[in-house]
Amino acid sequence: MCGINGIIFKTSKTDVSKILKMNALLDHRGPDDSGFINHKNLLLGHTRLSIIDTSNLGSQPMSVDGRYWIIYNGEIYNYKNLREELKHKKYKFYSNSDTEVVLNAYKEWGVESFQKFNGEWSFAILDKKNNEVIICRDGIGYKPCYIFENNNFFSFSSEIKTFYALENTIEFDNNNLGISFTTLNNCSKTIFKNINQLTQGRYLKVNLNNLDIQTVRWDYPLKSLPKINSGFKENVNDYFNLLYESTKLRLNSDVKTGTSLSGGLDSSSIFTLMNLIEKKEKLGENYLDLNPIIMNYEEMKTKEDAVKLSKKFKRDYQIVDFKKMTAESTMDLVTSLEVVEEYFIQFELYKKQKEKGIKVSLDGHGADEFLGYPNWIPELSVDIYNNIANNFKTINKFGKTQNINKFKRLFGLGEQEIAPISFKATPDLNYGFKNYLHIGNFDGGYQIINDDLEDLENFPYELCFIYLMSYCGWFQFFLNKWDRASMSNSVEVRMPFLDNDVRLFGLALSGSNKLKRSFTKSVLREAFKEYFPKSMYTQQFKQGLTIQNVDYDENTINLISEIINEAEFKESNIFNFKNINDDFINKQNLDKIWLLCKYFLMIKGFKNRYDSINIDFITEEKSNLLNY
Repeated sequence: MCGINGIIFKTSKTDVSKILKMNALLDHRGPDDSGFINHKNLLLGHTRLSIIDTSNLGSQPMSVDGRYWIIYNGEIYNYKNLREELKHKKYKFYSNSDTEVVLNAYKEWGVESFQKFNGEWSFAILDKKNNEVIICRDGIGYKPCYIFENNNFFSFSSEIKTFYALENTIEFDNNNLGISFTTLNNCSKTIFKNINQLTQGRYLKVNLNNLDIQTVRWDYPLKSLPKINSGFKENVNDYFNLLYESTKLRLNSDVKTGTSLSGGLDSSSIFTLMNLIEKKEKLGENYLDLNPIIMNYEEMKTKEDAVKLSKKFKRDYQIVDFKKMTAESTMDLVTSLEVVEEYFIQFELYKKQKEKGIKVSLDGHGADEFLGYPNWIPELSVDIYNNIANNFKTINKFGKTQNINKFKRLFGLGEQEIAPISFKATPDLNYGFKNYLHIGNFDGGYQIINDDLEDLENFPYELCFIYLMSYCGWFQFFLNKWDRASMSNSVEVRMPFLDNDVRLFGLALSGSNKLKRSFTKSVLREAFKEYFPKSMYTQQFKQGLTIQNVDYDENTINLISEIINEAEFKESNIFNFKNINDDFINKQNLDKIWLLCKYFLMIKGFKNRYDSINIDFITEEKSNLLNY
């Protein structure tokens, strides 16, 4: 994985220093190399984390013919098969990288090539002949792509902080700040002015001559759902096989690959598969480190299960005791993650992996979203209720009195018919900080789910809800958070549960396969029953890396006081200082006030990172490919 940047200059000549600074702000995503290309009113920049073909032949921006150029962040796991297919079509390859495969696939099949890719990505491809750029994002939206546009620039990047280099500022959007992150992501928006997200499964086609921009959808998950067997055991076998192949594909790497282990079902499944594949395929240990990191923290319930599984496969696990971090550590973290929740543990996990020399980590994210969080059980049960409601109405029409009474007794119903529940996706437009912000009017007119509402009428409620949560913004927020936590430490995360075949299988799977015998994720539990310790197989709780809540001790209170009394905070046209200060003095709503402080620290951190860039240090030797 890497970092990509692009700037189209609307009103002035290109300024190379801006792309150099954007690249510098993404150095953590690509510490191994960086480069850029200048074409007319366009600058494309790239920072490289070398994973596949670590030689200079994999450097970017990349071209094989001088016409098409690519900057690419991601991995295409089936690139070897595509490479052979393209070789049969007389394509020559000069590297062993998947980047070159993506480029040649686009040359051969155009935008239809996106359907062939198994992986996650955001990339831009410049066509010099037609003077246009295609900016594309993968179907699940794991790899982020942010869009900045005002009267002077159209720009895109892997992270928000890089846009500071355009006009030496980033500003909050009064209309969006205070709206829930779920609603923002469901609408492909951010809390910053002029900055939105490229919606997953879409690409932008940008004409560099007239700056016409078209948004085109290329991914239609609902039209690609697999047929599911009616038998539970068959589904267990199918799911295991799909996940096995997905994990195997993601072990292809030219650098050290490892994993972490929480003792929960998801990470344990991936750890188990890595061990099974290593043994069966005889992969060797040149690039594979199967000695997991186990993060131990105050709320952890599954450490012993993680230890048991490690011992079963005879692995030397490393337990890392997480020490609660202080509020003073917050600015650097929120600036890195670009979210205000304290995901300290996630950040520390990948920091430890980097210290072990790991550049690729296979993780268990994504199972919950397609197999069902425990707190989604009400939504996963709506179809059961709707069936009863519809059957009650039917038996009242066609049944005999004794059968009607039997139906009522069986389900505890009275005389009045019950109404089915219809699927609705209503955004939460409540502002969380009404008294603390000078707020505007949020535009929630576009939601990602709107593009599929007509098709979703053909599907049960459960699938509609899982689709809403997994494909339409909510899940993408978490994916991008994990992406930044790992890439801030220059570690690429691969997620076998997000393989296209695996996730579509999970989406199409019925609730009876997800909730069985009073357990969640039943198809996953059963698939690994013979490998897991009994205590792990029968887990009756959800274990995950938690958000660390700050203690409002004297140091934190003093820090909040310092922040809200800074001139920039007090004089901001965003924050209502009087209301904030009054409540702070009275020790009211400290959680909300601390949250606003973190927003302020995030912007301040952006500025500090930008100001620390030494443009003279960024030489042409490191940032190459100028004026091709």
